[in-house]
Amino acid sequence: MSIQELHKPSDMLMGSLKFPELLFVEDQLNEIINKADGLIQKTCGILLKSGGKRVRPLLTLYSGMCFGPLNPLILRASVAAELIHMASLIHDDVIDKSATRRGKPTTNSVYGDHAAILTGDYLFAEAFNILSTEKLLKCMSFFIEAIQAMCAGEVNQAKEQFSSAIGTDQYFKRIAQKTGILLAACCQSGAQLANAGTEEILSLREFGLNIGYAYQITDDILDLNSSSDSLGKPVGADLQNGNMTLPLIYLKDNPIYGNWLQEIINSQRVTPQGLNSIYEALMSSGCLNQAHLAAAQCVEKAKNSLNIIPPSPYRTALLNLSDLILQRTY
Repeated sequence: MSIQELHKPSDMLMGSLKFPELLFVEDQLNEIINKADGLIQKTCGILLKSGGKRVRPLLTLYSGMCFGPLNPLILRASVAAELIHMASLIHDDVIDKSATRRGKPTTNSVYGDHAAILTGDYLFAEAFNILSTEKLLKCMSFFIEAIQAMCAGEVNQAKEQFSSAIGTDQYFKRIAQKTGILLAACCQSGAQLANAGTEEILSLREFGLNIGYAYQITDDILDLNSSSDSLGKPVGADLQNGNMTLPLIYLKDNPIYGNWLQEIINSQRVTPQGLNSIYEALMSSGCLNQAHLAAAQCVEKAKNSLNIIPPSPYRTALLNLSDLILQRTY
């Protein structure tokens, strides 16, 4: 199979078989999980087998391969990136009291919060076991920044539940903390381990950050206009948890629907009928389209940041990935 065939748009984000390099990541993830004991092995294994797009290791691998062939350090960093992501998902499910993820029961819903939190901690420990080797210490600083940002983002989101004072500036700061900085760390790590120049590493950081913005905005849109079956979790969960996402911020500022939405936010209770009404208002006001446009602008900014990166099939793959962020359905 040629590089061009591997990177056809319909193949992006569809699993490791479309990206041979990700098979090495899967092997190492399985090796790490299989050496765990008892319940932790079981809980980690369930999450690993539930799938996932492997966006973070893919960004790490291909950011590095823009500058040279795949090397063992890039591969190890990509495994650490996915372990950090898996750990954060488990902790997020505990915080959000989520019963399902990717259409399957969450660790906390099956084994309880205590086991789930310890499972997440175990995965974080395994990630830092990888990153603590001397040649990966610089990458570790990138990932530490990302984890600190994720924690701050969760704390701020909890503090701001059902807050009508949240505007676009606060929203973008929050999604940088929750999503963008980790994707930026993945891109930086891959480039740094391939001996890219300082300017090239910074451009890939900008790429990852803006991909993170687009990814999270798209996620927030899907939370409002997808189905539970396709999304793999309850629709409208963000709104019911009081999290003001970009489409809702736009609707809050709408002269026709703003006061009505404010009353719902103040009540801190969203019924299924209320959720349907909000979706209709988002559609008729154009606020969902406005959010789509914001995500598209982030993708364009991400793609522009790659202008200084030498042309290669791997840069092309990153550009294609940027476009397909907007086409996600789950």
